[in-house]
Parts: sequence; C-alpha cells; structure tokens
Amino acid sequence: MDEELLDNLQAEEDDNEIQNFPLFQQKQIGEFVKKILGDNINTQKAFRDKFNRCLSLFVFYMSHMVTVMKEDNRKKKHEKKKVQVTKEDIINTLKLIDFQEIAETLENLQLLQFQEKQIQQENQLEQELEVNEMREIQNFKNMNDELKVEENNDNDEQIQDNQDQLVEEIDDEDIENGQLNENEQ
Repeated sequence: MDEELLDNLQAEEDDNEIQNFPLFQQKQIGEFVKKILGDNINTQKAFRDKFNRCLSLFVFYMSHMVTVMKEDNRKKKHEKKKVQVTKEDIINTLKLIDFQEIAETLENLQLLQFQEKQIQQENQLEQELEVNEMREIQNFKNMNDELKVEENNDNDEQIQDNQDQLVEEIDDEDIENGQLNENEQ
C-alpha cells in the first residue's frame, strides 16, 4: 500500500509541476483538435486539457533538446557566441529523438513553401515584364502620336506657307496686271 500511496503522491507532484508550464490557449487547442479529428467530432474539456499539457511538454522538451544540441555543436566548434535556432535544427532534433515522421512532414512542408515562394516570385517577375512591355508599347504609341502631330503641324505649316506664297503670287500678279492695265490706258 505504501508503494501505491507513493505513486499517487508522485503523480500529484508531477501534475503540480506541469501546471507551472505555460499552456496554449484553449481556442488554439480546440481548433487544432478539430483540424486533426474533423468538425463532426466533439471532445471533452478534460481531453483538451490533457492534450494541452502533453503538447506543452512536447514543445518544452523539443526546445530543450534543440538548445542542448546547439550548445554541443557550439562547444565542438569552440564558438563563444550564441547561435540562432533554425528550421534545420528543429528537424534534425526531431529525427534524433525518434520523431522521423514529423521531421519528414516538416521537410516536405518546407520544400512546398520554398516551391510556392519560387512560383510566386516567377509570377511576380512575369507580371513586371508584362507591365514593362505595356509601358514600352504605350511609350511607342505616344511617340508615334507625337510624330504624327508634328508631321501634321509641319504639313499645316507647309500648306499655310504654300497658301501664303500663292496669295503673294496672286497679289503680285494682280499688282502686275494692275500696272499693265494702267500702262495700257
């Protein structure tokens, strides 16, 4: 019986220690569980609380293991500064602590995100090229329009000059004809 009492006492102490860990918000846990199990399954609050504790412990354990691995690597390399934790560090730690499936899922997700980012950059580049082409076409049209306007202005000036010249010639002829008429009289 003493052993059973000791086990219960140990479990209560563990529960008290776990309560000191920061937990996720209940709304986040509920959304996460619904996403995994589906919208048609309801879970009890007790389940969500235990799941929250388990998830918090896992995150704590992961952060501890990543830190330990980074410290070991830092010491091996004789570096004095702290090193930032990267996605690769988390994935490698997951593999090391026998969570290969999660690590592979994260690697695949990371690859998908990288590919999506490349596609977005390519699309953005294509859009920029299209916009530049449209600008060049518009600039070309504007230049053609300006040239046509200049040509029309030049033609109008030419026509005006020709008309002025004709008027002058007519005036000169009239003057000459008038002088001839005067001379004849």
